[in-house]
Amino acid sequence: MAQGRIGRSRRRYPEARRRMAHYGQTRFGQRSTKLPPHLLPSAGEERRNGDGTMTTTRRFLILGALVFLAVSAFGFTGFVIISAALGVTGTMAAYEEVNKDLPNAAQVAVGTFQTTRIYDRNGVLMQEVDNPDYGWRTYVSLDQISDNLINATVAAEDSTFWTNQGIEPFAILRGGFIIFSGSGSSGGSTITQQLVRSLYPEQIGNDYSLFRKGREALAAVALTRQYSKTDIMTMYLNQIYYGARAYGIEAASETFFKKNAADLSIAEASMLAGLPQAPSYYDPSDPEKFGQAKIRQQYVLDQMVKYRYITREEADAAWEVPLDPQADRSGAVQNAPHFTEWVRDFVIETFGEEALYSGLQITTSIDLNLQKEAEQLVVTGVANMAGFDRNNGAMVIMVPWSGQVLAMVGSADFNDPAINGQVNFATSLIQPGSSMKPLVYAAAFEKGWNPATIVMDIPTTWKVEGQEDYKPNNYSKSFYGAVTIRQALANSFNVTAVKAADFVGVPGVMDISSRMGIVDSLQEDPGFYGVSIGLGSAEVQLIEHTNAYSTLANNGKFVPAHPIIKIADGQGNSLYELNQESIEEDSSQAIPSGNAYQVTSIMTDNEARAQVFSTNNLFGNTQTQLGRPTAAKSGTTENWRDLWTMGYTTDVAIGVWMGKSGDGGTTDLPEIDGIQAAGPIWEQAMYLMHDTPEYEALLRGPDGNALSPDFPVPADVEQRTLCSATGHRPGNGEEVGEWVVDGQEPSLACGELSPEESAELDRALAEARRGSVNWANGAIASINEYAQAVNRQGTTNPDQDIEPADEDAQESESNPEESSEDDQLTPEDEQSQDEEQVIEPAD
Repeated sequence: MAQGRIGRSRRRYPEARRRMAHYGQTRFGQRSTKLPPHLLPSAGEERRNGDGTMTTTRRFLILGALVFLAVSAFGFTGFVIISAALGVTGTMAAYEEVNKDLPNAAQVAVGTFQTTRIYDRNGVLMQEVDNPDYGWRTYVSLDQISDNLINATVAAEDSTFWTNQGIEPFAILRGGFIIFSGSGSSGGSTITQQLVRSLYPEQIGNDYSLFRKGREALAAVALTRQYSKTDIMTMYLNQIYYGARAYGIEAASETFFKKNAADLSIAEASMLAGLPQAPSYYDPSDPEKFGQAKIRQQYVLDQMVKYRYITREEADAAWEVPLDPQADRSGAVQNAPHFTEWVRDFVIETFGEEALYSGLQITTSIDLNLQKEAEQLVVTGVANMAGFDRNNGAMVIMVPWSGQVLAMVGSADFNDPAINGQVNFATSLIQPGSSMKPLVYAAAFEKGWNPATIVMDIPTTWKVEGQEDYKPNNYSKSFYGAVTIRQALANSFNVTAVKAADFVGVPGVMDISSRMGIVDSLQEDPGFYGVSIGLGSAEVQLIEHTNAYSTLANNGKFVPAHPIIKIADGQGNSLYELNQESIEEDSSQAIPSGNAYQVTSIMTDNEARAQVFSTNNLFGNTQTQLGRPTAAKSGTTENWRDLWTMGYTTDVAIGVWMGKSGDGGTTDLPEIDGIQAAGPIWEQAMYLMHDTPEYEALLRGPDGNALSPDFPVPADVEQRTLCSATGHRPGNGEEVGEWVVDGQEPSLACGELSPEESAELDRALAEARRGSVNWANGAIASINEYAQAVNRQGTTNPDQDIEPADEDAQESESNPEESSEDDQLTPEDEQSQDEEQVIEPAD
């Protein structure tokens, strides 16, 4: 008797039936795991209740049951209806015919789009990425959904869900009668049938016919045999459309009530459970349709009372709860707009566009607190330059050893159309000016020069086919004579940089730039750029330029920019993680470490910089304030259009651009250079990174400890004694200590010259005798010293035309063993040449 009462209670109370389905030992209730089916390696194997193939006996039993129910309920009419349905679907063979080619339901579910979310490194949401063609969906497991919603859905849509076999015979007959009679609308679809229709719209169809009902019913039976009820309910609640571009209950909860599905109250659940029947008609966010939504909610509450999920008192209380559902959800970027859009593009380029709509949880590398401070630094810096008619700026902060981008500011104001604020100037192509020179000299070092190599900073002309001759000048309009590369780079001489580009060749400059991180820029033919690439005439991206400076900070090891540190699927399973192993896989030794160190040693040498800038300059003062070596270089393009400051320490690289964008044009801009405009922003960012404990923690090395402030001396470079006058091997004259890479030692003696160096000296001597050249202090003396060191004979005619310094130039021969005092310039000559000097104030 007791057992009988328990049995009857199970049939009477749906909640008891549901518990049986969840935990019972029937094939409908086997619950192997709480995971939703899209996480299973093969739902067809692991979650299958059967093999999906119906035995002959079982087919006859089910079909016989359907016929019996039809006859019992409707007599001969019912028999005709069900027989017709079975005939249309192929009777007993229809089951295999309908189901044989249906895709695996779990695979379809996992292939359905989901909402991707982008976070900062601390888990702060920056953007939800909706599918532009559909909307929102977030897959959740059944235990992440409120019981209120599950109960409301069963009560409203399929009261026998937990016990039926995917179809409800009486409902099918009712639907068939309605179809044949032409009156009313069919309500014969169970939850499983609705799921089948949603999963297989092409195979099952959405037409209003008995044919579709038959295919749908047979597919529902197969689905019930393959999956547990919990799996089917999980798929259904994640698949079904609720309106307002919300697919699945989690998306609907977030869209309408700004909460998770696990937290839905009875009132909220009963309203949402009523939407799938007609999402547009019952749209609760539309004031004109809210009344219909409430009527539908009342129906759901009544059904919940009817099937004993809640009491009448609970239903009445839920009805009285004031609800204010909204559908104002958007995919707008909430933080760091330029960076977030860049991450989206990065995901599409790296993983494909479908990945962006697959429910990824993307943890990016930026720190939003730092990002906001970086944005404010740019805003303040640009505001300070308003008097110079500059209105925009950009900045990138990057960790050299890992490539992590800690901050990216794409413009001074994303929402200001007057400055084209939505354009990301951190990824736009912009001329870098003199900030390109470190890369050019790195290429020259790789080819054999060293910081002590002497180059003639004299008026020089390059022939350009089809264009005017190219005659670069220094920023100061002065020429500095025989200068070392250390002097040339530290003081940003222009002519020597062009000569370095000529020495390496434009393809060589492009090659080393690509290896160091300028990958997507510099895509034109080398002839398009010409030797002016040495002065930064070729456009690059700030993000890539900063990456190249990071390569220098890494002693020549290129680590690509990493905007993402982790990607997980919707359930938190890791798909990608930035760690030491993945960093090493992405990295490469772009240039010899010694060559990178040579560049760094120059850009941290404030004494070398003093020739033009004095020792009291922004870069030197920043280095002093930080108490650590700080490499830096500015850049200013033609007509003062683009203003740059780039630099790095051992643990961070920072790049800043400032300029004018949007309305007003960029002609006749007030004169100001990179160090004056972008420099203060760069300086404050350096202080921010090294003086703020929470940001210092972001700069720690791979072992979790702070990196040494001193740049490590690579094993392939050491201090060598060289000839001071020529930069060659030491001889009888003055000597200088300089960094030389193993295998790149000078091959010539102190008093020897290569044919190219000899020709350059001839040109220098000729130019020195001209009265039209504006020489800087000491320029002529440096040429004299160089000539004396090589015992130069008087082979130059002061009146002859000087050929351009290129490979077609006529080479002059010299005999280092002979000399003539007549060929040397007197101090009086030098004094007359130096009277009209102009000292370069910056860049």
